[in-house]
Amino acid sequence: MNNPLPKSSYRISAVIISCMVMALIETVIEPAYFVKSALKVLFFLVLPIVLLKVKKEKILTDSFALNLKSILKLSLLGIAIYAVIMVAFFLTKGLFDYSVLVDSLSSDQNVTPSSFLPVALYISFGNSLLEEFLFRHIAFLKLSEHTSKKTAYIFSSLTFALYHIFMIGGSFPLPLLLLAMLGLAVGGAIFNFVDDKSRNIYNSWFIHMFADFAIMTIWYIHI
Repeated sequence: MNNPLPKSSYRISAVIISCMVMALIETVIEPAYFVKSALKVLFFLVLPIVLLKVKKEKILTDSFALNLKSILKLSLLGIAIYAVIMVAFFLTKGLFDYSVLVDSLSSDQNVTPSSFLPVALYISFGNSLLEEFLFRHIAFLKLSEHTSKKTAYIFSSLTFALYHIFMIGGSFPLPLLLLAMLGLAVGGAIFNFVDDKSRNIYNSWFIHMFADFAIMTIWYIHI
């Protein structure tokens, strides 16, 4: 009987290495946006696949089996997520200075009004898919095959939240930072839950995508 520890450790290591290297690239090296996007494909998609292939693992399995019957349900859920975020934004914009978020996004992504649309489309569609592959497919679905589901939930949610907080933490006031940390961790747990039931990442990707649509809308309002 094979010891499951090496496989779970390999998954955990792959996620941590990918996050740490990409965080270094985004916050310290800060290459051009096109280069940064290509590197994220390398470290969030290619590297985890290579590392797990070394262990002779099957990677592209159930998490890429799209269930067409769920498209309408996911669309409605995505619209609801978008509406909730936008309502929360309009209700709290008097309490928090969301221009800080916009300034951080514009500075980090080197975005101007003329370059907003392609960047917003990449973030909403491509970036969200890369993150769901790493944090849900690798850090949750695949990890939960060789460790307890509770461990996979905690690891995936925390790495998802910490990665994003590391990206934005220096620009946020503490109350908004703590709120963002909590929201990201809870959001990651919700993503895990919908993927746990379906055993594919399309559910969380759709939710993530519509949440990013909302963030892009807020960005566009202020840019």
